[in-house]
Amino acid sequence: MNDCTTVFETLKGFLPKNLLERAIDETNTDYGTKKFTALRQFSTLLYAQLTGKESLRDIVKGIEADKNLQQHIGTISYSQLCRKNSERDPEIFKRIFDVALAQLKKHHGIRTIPGSWGTLKALDATLIRLCISLFPWADYRDTKAAVKVHVLYDILVGYPEDIVVTEGIIHDKDKMASFVTKPGITYIFDRGYNDYKEYDRYCKEGIFFITRLKRNAVIEVISENSMAKGSCVLCDKEVILGGFYTKMQHPLRIVGVTDSSTGEPFYIATNRFDLYAEEIAEIYRLRWQIELFFKWIKQHLKIKHFYGTSFNAVLNQIFTALTLFCLLKLIHILVGAKHNFLDLVRLIAGGLWNSMAYLKETLSPVKPPGPKRKRFKWEREYVAFYIRYMFGKVSSY
Repeated sequence: MNDCTTVFETLKGFLPKNLLERAIDETNTDYGTKKFTALRQFSTLLYAQLTGKESLRDIVKGIEADKNLQQHIGTISYSQLCRKNSERDPEIFKRIFDVALAQLKKHHGIRTIPGSWGTLKALDATLIRLCISLFPWADYRDTKAAVKVHVLYDILVGYPEDIVVTEGIIHDKDKMASFVTKPGITYIFDRGYNDYKEYDRYCKEGIFFITRLKRNAVIEVISENSMAKGSCVLCDKEVILGGFYTKMQHPLRIVGVTDSSTGEPFYIATNRFDLYAEEIAEIYRLRWQIELFFKWIKQHLKIKHFYGTSFNAVLNQIFTALTLFCLLKLIHILVGAKHNFLDLVRLIAGGLWNSMAYLKETLSPVKPPGPKRKRFKWEREYVAFYIRYMFGKVSSY
């Protein structure tokens, strides 16, 4: 990474040209295209996502006003951009995302999770609601349209490992088999993926999982471990899940914990018997990272507002936004994880043609958290004061 290159050139430079050209040749996406190639369209959408453009006309006017940008994209009319955005197969943008993800995997950052926990991956999906009159193909409900982004998220390094975009009507569990495949890895998911037959298959094939049980789950207790005094875990049991028709063949472990937000107990099911119950509870809490990822991309990558209404246009924009997330993560790793990620993104968006050296100078490291203020325990202080007063150690005046 050359400090003299601009920020926009650095972002694009993370994607090896030979891999991009191979993806274009294999998908045959540029057949018959003379000017607005797939890479130019990708650069256009990348610019639009970074700068938060609201519409295709807004993108076109932004290109016309920026001579530096025209060197990378050229000029394009609104109608041509609209047509290409709807016609081009999203497979090429999925392949570009795969290339960016492969580059990100080479930089694993700092490991902050104990090695005994192994590889942890969270599985979840987020819904993006759409207007049914504009997106009639996005089946969800009778009066609503939506697309669903299914994500397998690597918790250790903090990025999505695999992504599938479907209509909103597709259930989360329908994509479970395509994500949960590798033995020796611990997959973490919520109770929406509840499937006892799949749990049996995981136990048989050596695939680990940690999930939340539904409240109406039928449980047959085999044994129960005693809990240490003062433990945050309510119970630790070995059980068989399921009723007469759904009974599992393999035993699982149930760990009971308290929901910190509601104060109500809930139960975690897993086939990992090698960890302490407190570790199981802590690992399940890490699943919240994928929820934060969904929140971040919706707030800062603007994938709730689309430039086109066709299936291709929506997927092209989603994959471009997720590719941008990987590229921003790469800059964050290389510039230094001590800097605030959101501040970095805002500086990049506001200064695409600044040099990397200037970006580094502008960034300020994250301030370490200050000492926590101790809560004043007035009851204990009052009792101590009263005792001193009773023994005459405190003046009555």
